[in-house]
Amino acid sequence: MFCRRNREMWMKEKQKKPQRSSMVRDTLSTFGTNAFGALLSLIGSLVILNRMEPAVKGLYNQVQTWGEGFFTCLGFSLNSAIIYYVARYKIKNTRAAIKKLTVSIGFLLIGISAATLAVLSLAGPWLPWQPFQNTPWPYLVSIVIYSGCSFLFNILMGVLRGENKFKSYNIINLIQKIASTAFSVMALVWPTAALQVGSSIGITVALSVMAYFCARRWSGPSEEPAPADDFQVSAKPMFQYGLKAYASNLMTYINSNVGNYVVQGWYGLGIFGLYNTAFTIMRQVWILPEAVGLVINSRVAAMQNDQDKTRVTQLSCKIVMYATVVCVFLIAWLAGILVPVIFPKYVGALAPLQYLIGGSIFIAFSKVLSNSIAAYGRPELNILPTLLGIIVNILAMVWLVPGMRYNGIALATSLSMTTQGICSLIIFCVYTHTSPVWLIVPTKREIKLIKNALSRK
Repeated sequence: MFCRRNREMWMKEKQKKPQRSSMVRDTLSTFGTNAFGALLSLIGSLVILNRMEPAVKGLYNQVQTWGEGFFTCLGFSLNSAIIYYVARYKIKNTRAAIKKLTVSIGFLLIGISAATLAVLSLAGPWLPWQPFQNTPWPYLVSIVIYSGCSFLFNILMGVLRGENKFKSYNIINLIQKIASTAFSVMALVWPTAALQVGSSIGITVALSVMAYFCARRWSGPSEEPAPADDFQVSAKPMFQYGLKAYASNLMTYINSNVGNYVVQGWYGLGIFGLYNTAFTIMRQVWILPEAVGLVINSRVAAMQNDQDKTRVTQLSCKIVMYATVVCVFLIAWLAGILVPVIFPKYVGALAPLQYLIGGSIFIAFSKVLSNSIAAYGRPELNILPTLLGIIVNILAMVWLVPGMRYNGIALATSLSMTTQGICSLIIFCVYTHTSPVWLIVPTKREIKLIKNALSRK
């Protein structure tokens, strides 16, 4: 009796305390994981950038860039469809469709990527653009393996996101960063691209196994879908949703990464190593926008009220925008100070970084708003912003590259990201009948809400 009374008093007292919402908790957890992961990546870079020549690093970056490219181009955004369908219809109604699509698309991805690499490497001497002129064949095989492993890993991580298992999701990401940093430190003894490529593939395979068991495990009763959504989902609608998201996701990848491919083909692995370093530094600005986008996708998809969806997106967009502006200036300032002192071999990366960093502010809008639009079930609305971004990118490259060389590629990429971000903002406002001011200027109620969410009394 005494214990029961104490428990009731404890529960009442707990209810009086302002609790962080699950969305705020998951966002902060994901952001913290990504931020700590960025710190670990910096530690690894301290070793790699000082021990590896740009051409050797370029060989390692080549495997990553092409592997991610094949996964993005041939994965048909299946992971985006999985996040939406698992969040809405739950895993019990989507398991069979996920298995069927994963096997089919996985074999297709491996086959086409292998054939593409074979054609490009054999026909290289007759092509004006020669990305694999100095690439040994084991690294070409590694690209195929890396793309297949990345596809499977992202499918399993998509299931975790759809189930809102962000604790497991973040733990796996953290382990990945720690393991990658450990192998980067080994570059002190073996500064070879083979070690970094092999470790990346091994880590991805091991964590795919871990993600599989995390997806199967529930600490309590599994979540049930809404009564209207409680039915078995076939593979066809899931694949169709993926195709809707595929166009925008593919173009977003092309818009952001086309500079890497152009620099590699035109200027060689040495310049590619410098440009990719600038691109990697610039991507650190995306830590918070990507964390918010990861969480908002599955959370908004599970909501039933459109007003709640819009309200959550508005608040998230404001937080991301102000934080991104601060991060842009901080990262640009720190890079200008630290790179010449710590990484003298990579001073050449500072020039393209100055051009790339500006577009990061505006692409932050797209990373939040595009995920929200997809969670409304309308991923096809994200096609226009990315299409306009690609058009701007191509036209700007034609105009800027002759005079600025690879710095022109960086500026063109920045202009395209700016175009994509502004266009995403306009489309979201039109679709949800939201004033742009509500996505930029915080209200007193939102400021109070943030203070309550971040504080514990």
